[in-house]
Amino acid sequence: MAKNKKVVSIENRIPELKKYRKKKLVRQLVLLIGFFTLLILITLYFLSPLSKVGTIYVTGNRELTEQEVRTASGIEKGDYVIAINNRNTVSEIKKNPLIKKATVTKRGFNEIEISITEYKTIGYEPKNGFYYDILENGKLLTDSSRKFPIGNRVLFVRFKNGELLTKMVKEWQKLPSEVQSAVSEIHLEPKKSDPEHLLLYMNDGNQVSATIESFSEKMIYYPSIAAQLNPGQKGVIDLEVGAYFESYYKQNQSEKANKKK
Repeated sequence: MAKNKKVVSIENRIPELKKYRKKKLVRQLVLLIGFFTLLILITLYFLSPLSKVGTIYVTGNRELTEQEVRTASGIEKGDYVIAINNRNTVSEIKKNPLIKKATVTKRGFNEIEISITEYKTIGYEPKNGFYYDILENGKLLTDSSRKFPIGNRVLFVRFKNGELLTKMVKEWQKLPSEVQSAVSEIHLEPKKSDPEHLLLYMNDGNQVSATIESFSEKMIYYPSIAAQLNPGQKGVIDLEVGAYFESYYKQNQSEKANKKK
């Protein structure tokens, strides 16, 4: 037997074993108590009003009402806050064609804030006594209508969703505001020679014959052309090829002469 080997009797080891077992038991007891405490707290939370949506704030809306935005989100008061997925909610909100961007934020314990950016309404399509929004992205809203248009926005007549409307809206947005405000109505009146032909009714009483292809390029000169007309002289300004003016009086005389023939 080695001289340096230390012999520990069983009597000396028993207190250490007891101490170790006691620590282990206390640790297990603490974990168990902690688990049940957490379970109780979670249960109390779900039973309390704090776990459910209490207030839904909506910001950034102009055309849409707060209720319309809430409906689009699918969130209702009383829904469990923990069950709301911000990304999925944003996707639902953006299904509304008027909504360009959206963010959903959880505030405090049970408050939801929905912030949106709408596509701007640039004009209306009148049909059967109602007005349908035309948005800045070139989309015509056919599922919702208004009894009266808002503001002095231009009317787009005989347009429908598609390439021509999208192209027209892009051209329209290139114009400065002073030119836009001079236009009352834009009528799509296609010809065999020009399927993009337009007839514009101006607020000053004139009409403009134009085409979508060169619309913004030519219409930007309208104020200077109109300023060159004699006081009280009204008629049609043709901007399809060059810039030609024909008074209403001359038009009427030509029509009468053609009828006599």
